Amino acid sequence: MELIWLIIGFVSLGIFVKYRPKSYESMLIPRTEAIRLARERIFELAGVDVSTWKAYAMYWHDRNTISRLHQLNKLDTLRKTLFNWGLVESWRIRFISLNNSIIIGLNARGEVTFLNVTVRDNRHYTGEKQEKSIGDIKRTLTQKDSIFWKDAKIIGQGQRTEDLSNIDTYWYLVEGQDLRMKISVQVSQGRIINILSDTEIKTSNIQQVVKKEFRETALNLSGFIGALGATIAGVLSLIYTDASIGSTISVLLAAIIVFAVFLTSTDDVKMGIVNAYDSRLTIKSVYIIGYLSALMAGLAYSCVVFVTSLAGFNLASLEQIPLFRNQVSQITYGVSIGLICLGLFSLLFRILENKGLVRISPELSERSLFLSGFKYRQSISMSIQSSLMEELIFRLLGVSLFIWLFGHDLMAILLTSVLWAFLHQGSGYNPSVYRWSQLVIFGIILGYAYLHVGFLTVLTAHFVHNFILTSLPLFSYKIQIKEGKYFQKIEKDITLN
Repeated sequence: MELIWLIIGFVSLGIFVKYRPKSYESMLIPRTEAIRLARERIFELAGVDVSTWKAYAMYWHDRNTISRLHQLNKLDTLRKTLFNWGLVESWRIRFISLNNSIIIGLNARGEVTFLNVTVRDNRHYTGEKQEKSIGDIKRTLTQKDSIFWKDAKIIGQGQRTEDLSNIDTYWYLVEGQDLRMKISVQVSQGRIINILSDTEIKTSNIQQVVKKEFRETALNLSGFIGALGATIAGVLSLIYTDASIGSTISVLLAAIIVFAVFLTSTDDVKMGIVNAYDSRLTIKSVYIIGYLSALMAGLAYSCVVFVTSLAGFNLASLEQIPLFRNQVSQITYGVSIGLICLGLFSLLFRILENKGLVRISPELSERSLFLSGFKYRQSISMSIQSSLMEELIFRLLGVSLFIWLFGHDLMAILLTSVLWAFLHQGSGYNPSVYRWSQLVIFGIILGYAYLHVGFLTVLTAHFVHNFILTSLPLFSYKIQIKEGKYFQKIEKDITLN
């Protein structure tokens, strides 16, 4: 029987590979090439030689604009514009030397779409820069094959005094179908020190989209509220029942969640450096703060895991729910269920999408994920955290608690499945109700498996589902590299410095 389930599972995996969500076409320039271009453009625009500075790079895209365009059903028609404007397939690269920092944004064509210069030591500036007019600035930013800056219109300029120096601000406007971007370029002593932009969607329905985003953000708080409520419920259940369960497994699960948090802490710090580095701090202090933050997060999660698992194991023993019996069989069924759900839901969503009932926002391409530095350890960390935390709260504790309170299996499974669905965002799916319905169905499957097979089964199924979902693009891309579809020598350097 177990062999049959495994066969069905691997057939479902093949279905998922064929019908998994679509992805953006990859136009991201290689990381090494992006850093080289960034150094050249910074020297040209700001007059700073960053060839010896430490470089940190990460993939960047404007998540808010993409999400809103998806909700408005304009994403497909504006995809080319998004590429040209650097709203997808873009790099953010930060160069650091002591307390000096420069961050630059490059679109898929290598054009500069963002710049922030924080240089506290004027000795880093090379030579004298000539004062430039608003037209000179545009010509400097416009490259040979430029599209973004070539289409920019000059709309105004201004000046202010800061720290006894004049800062000139020039404003430009780029317009496309249903999109408008306002760009401000700040110049001090002939050097460009800031390039900022603000993207606006030209539609009368934007307020409805913003309200929907607000509702989904409010629903996301259910994750924090659910964890808090589960911890309180766990403590109360331990008080009002004669708890005699051992704590060894709970301690082990708490240690696993701390390990999962620390697994990606170094990469998280490096990405934090790109996004929000304070040049008044040293790199060493940033790493220390990052590791301390990871430690605090790990300890907080481990407390939730310890309490909820201890209470859940106690309630499950009272209700005689299988937990870890027949471990090999449970793991086999868990792998099969995870793979079957992947294939089933990917096929259902492809049918719904083809019938025009749902729109699914494309994922990042396999190549973009690979070049951006996303690794298997990120996939493992996310899969461990999501499967362990959610299964402990919603299946082990939630289902067991509702059965203990109301004595009704089906009601317990339905209640926890609905609560679990609200924990997740549905912004990638329009209308979102299809995404939440899928999660309710998945939750029912996991709840039934928990009661009739065991806890280890649902933990395995959830982990396998999430791990395959997040790691398959990396695996697929590495196969393509081996087959010679991409230049391995150019693209092998994907790690953040």
